[in-house]
Amino acid sequence: MKILVQRLDYAYDGFRLDIDSLGFAGGRVTSIVGPNGAGKSTFLKCAASVLPLDRGCLFVDERDLAALGGRERARLIGYVPQEPAFSFNYEVRDYVVMGRAAFLSVFSSPSPHDVRMAEEALHYVGLEGCSRRPFLELSSGERRLVLIARALAQEPEILLLDEPTSFLDPRHEVRIMRLCRRLAGEMGKTLIVTLHSLEMAAKYSDAIVFMKAGRVVAFGPPGEILTEGLLRDVYDLEMRIVDCAGQKFFVK
Repeated sequence: MKILVQRLDYAYDGFRLDIDSLGFAGGRVTSIVGPNGAGKSTFLKCAASVLPLDRGCLFVDERDLAALGGRERARLIGYVPQEPAFSFNYEVRDYVVMGRAAFLSVFSSPSPHDVRMAEEALHYVGLEGCSRRPFLELSSGERRLVLIARALAQEPEILLLDEPTSFLDPRHEVRIMRLCRRLAGEMGKTLIVTLHSLEMAAKYSDAIVFMKAGRVVAFGPPGEILTEGLLRDVYDLEMRIVDCAGQKFFVK
């Protein structure tokens, strides 16, 4: 599914997110990068309707997202936060089943089909062996994968992942980015991912959005837009781009 953003204006506490026009192609991985405070997470929350959005700002296949009901939006877009706070230590499968809420009527219990969808999502992310474990006993990398599984159980066409690799070891960092590529390539999902790692963004993304101070500075395929001048303008820091065997590294 294609996402079109136009004239998105959201302000709070002296910060303003101002995006004139931006499009995300279906079946692709797009990374959003930029310094802290650039507006990356705020944009993702607007796109996920976590923050209120005016009509006429964001369209999914020409449907105005703000005009849709909550259940319909939930069947289109799955949002994966960095890591939610928990007041109860759910079993992994029970937590993933909560992703089926958009398909359940009020006061109804999950059906065998709902449970099966949760188990299939856990299998897809490689955590089928953890389904009966308490969520908080998992490692940080495993918890991030459970959050993705919960969003997959929701059966959305679009996945928004807010810094899914932050504070993870290299193995889980690579595992999650490879999973993003599989979701786009095998399942045709549209993925928008906020990242701090320029290396991960350059290696696994079809396109990169550079943001600074609430605005889009550059947008396009990594091989076309990545320059040392762009990095200096965005991060206020001199960086060299080193290409090694087709992979880009950023030397500060």
